[in-house]
Parts: sequence; structure tokens; C-alpha cells
Amino acid sequence: MILRYYADADNRDWHDHALRLLRRLHDEHDIVVEIDRIDNQHGPITDFPGEVRSLTPEGVYERDLKRNPDLNQSINRVPSEAFKRYGKFDIAGNVAVVDDGGTVQWASTLPGYADGYGPGAESQTAMDFLEDIATSPSNRICVECLSLLEGDESFCPNCGHELS
Repeated sequence: MILRYYADADNRDWHDHALRLLRRLHDEHDIVVEIDRIDNQHGPITDFPGEVRSLTPEGVYERDLKRNPDLNQSINRVPSEAFKRYGKFDIAGNVAVVDDGGTVQWASTLPGYADGYGPGAESQTAMDFLEDIATSPSNRICVECLSLLEGDESFCPNCGHELS
């Protein structure tokens, strides 16, 4: 499993918080982390434990989000609605769960906090997702088989692995 951050979030505090959480996930849980920098607005990223690449939003959309049936099954909207609004790419600030083959299995569809987005948005935001798995990775993801969960299951529906 790989956690990929599409940097930089619009808000500097959100960006810095995402970086801290990714470092924590790498250091404490040995999860592979990487950054696709598509909107460099907060200066250099140094001392990051994973790969940092510079890409265009168009390149990320084509590679990870467009025509991805696995992603289509795990998010509430089709990628063109979630990440390409009014003809403009809106990917920066989001995170994705990528399998070992390089396919995005899930991605947040709201880059920041859920404030102002209404009930239920916490399962769609980058920060809420990262905070959930940094605290207890098994609360949202069954690391054993890379199945993304809704957050209220007590076991993984794919392999039966019990979640704490």
C-alpha cells in the first residue's frame, strides 16, 4: 500500500499538517508515502521519507483518476465530477491509496477539512482520512488486503480481518 499526497493544499496549515501525518504514517506504521507535487505554492519539501515528484494536474488526472474502475467503485462521484470541476482540475490537497501495482484504489474528494461541507463529508476529506489512519491505521484500511472501508465496519469484508 502507498499513500500519495497531491500537493500542495491551498492552505499552508493543511499542507504542513498533511506532511506531518504522512511522516508519522511512514515512521510509526512503515507505510510507503509519496508526493505528486502538482501545485508548488509553499516552498521546497525537505526531509520527506518518500518520493517527491513534480507533475501536472493533467498528468495526474490521466494516470490516476480518469478511467479507473477501482476508483469509481470506492468514491461517491465519478472522477470527472470530483476532480475536474467546470473544466478546471481540482486535485491539489487530496490524498490517494495506491496498491502495489500503482492503481489508485481510493482518493479523497475534498482536499481540506469537512467544515462547511455538511454531514458525512468527513469520509471524503484528505485530513480526516490521514488523521484516522495515523491514529489507528486499521480503523479505515485493512492493510492486509488493501480494502478501503467506510469506517464503521468491525471486520474487513474482503478477508474477514478484525479491525480494532
